[in-house]
Amino acid sequence: MLSILSRKAVAASGFVERYVLSLVYLFFAWSEFHTLALLSLDSSGPAGIEGIAFIHAVKHMTLLLLQLFIGVLLLFGKNPASQPRNLRELLVPLAASFFLLTYNAIRLLPPSLRENLLPHEMQMPCAVAALVLGIVGAAISTWGVASLGRSFGIFVSVREIVLEGPYRHVRHPIYLGYFCIGAGLVLVNASVAIFVIVPIHVLLLIYRAHLEETRLAESSESYREYMQRTGFIFPRFRGALRGSRDR
Repeated sequence: MLSILSRKAVAASGFVERYVLSLVYLFFAWSEFHTLALLSLDSSGPAGIEGIAFIHAVKHMTLLLLQLFIGVLLLFGKNPASQPRNLRELLVPLAASFFLLTYNAIRLLPPSLRENLLPHEMQMPCAVAALVLGIVGAAISTWGVASLGRSFGIFVSVREIVLEGPYRHVRHPIYLGYFCIGAGLVLVNASVAIFVIVPIHVLLLIYRAHLEETRLAESSESYREYMQRTGFIFPRFRGALRGSRDR
């Protein structure tokens, strides 16, 4: 029975990715747009507060673009050369993609689990650094998604290999952006809940990336060579510096 359900789920993965997940991400983009509209209405206040509101607006705008890119590219993306092979290649990407929703549940936890553990005098500088990391992370992820174009997908499958944009330096720039966002969340809310949720999210992303690389390496010798010269999530600065010296 389980194998039958697995085969049906794999067979339906293309439809779900194109017509269900695309609408989910477009809804997320609409939510970010709604948040931006509320921020624009709340334009009164001291200059300092207006400055923080502007930073928040930039952050929500980058997240809006990221979600919009994902939704549109899923809707009009190319069909993969090879579909997912099993439930793991479906469920792990779903868990990694939508784990961000668990952050919204933090406010429902007891105060002892969600209170900021940093000293009060450190909270404002860390909050500013967190906003910067959030903006940079969303921008990097958006750049990665835009560079993939119609080759972008959620489920683990074999698609056209993209070596342009940030992919010239790192194999998973979208996850690099998520890592920056997660680091920002730790800084802005250094709570017990965050210290548990963020590492789980990072491990899910790494696991999903390894599943994808296994499929791509099996199907493409050029991808195996690409793996040798680029970083996994972080760029290999040492190799880049050595290459620049050689030139």
